[in-house]
Amino acid sequence: MNGITFTAHISEFWYYRDFVKPTIERFFEVHGRLYLQDDNTTRYRAYSKRLVDLLILMGIPCGKRYDADIPEVVRKSGFVVAFIRGIYHAEGSVYRRYSKRYPYHARLYSNLLVVQIRMKLKTLMSQLREELLGLGILVNRLLAKDGVYTLRITRQDMIQKFMDVVRPRYKTSPHPTTL
Repeated sequence: MNGITFTAHISEFWYYRDFVKPTIERFFEVHGRLYLQDDNTTRYRAYSKRLVDLLILMGIPCGKRYDADIPEVVRKSGFVVAFIRGIYHAEGSVYRRYSKRYPYHARLYSNLLVVQIRMKLKTLMSQLREELLGLGILVNRLLAKDGVYTLRITRQDMIQKFMDVVRPRYKTSPHPTTL
């Protein structure tokens, strides 16, 4: 029998417990298993040939990905904003802007935020940037370091527009300088 496995950071466990697992189980009548791995990852595994076939039919890539793009079905069906929301939920954060100008003395800017999305999928990140620009949300240049691509929104009016248009349900932050 075919199955799917979603892998995420341990901090995403509650999102998979409260949203991903119930959604898949409700719409596909499949009961999956959600668990934590020893390598600090969240795993959700469900066995359903019907679900796998549907994901493949939609153009969702299967298997470990070293690059990916936004599926054509997402672009044509008008679900780009929902797709961006999902990417943000999985790989994004919002945090206070800070300066590392002085070692061991980072300066926090309490009134300035940054929206950031990071991942290793270059094509997907480039397309994500283009889609945000198409929505009128100005983003910074796509940066790459050690194979990880970073997209940031630093203009405060564009952060507000991102929140209004994309409407994320929650925010995460990997930084100790969080809100």
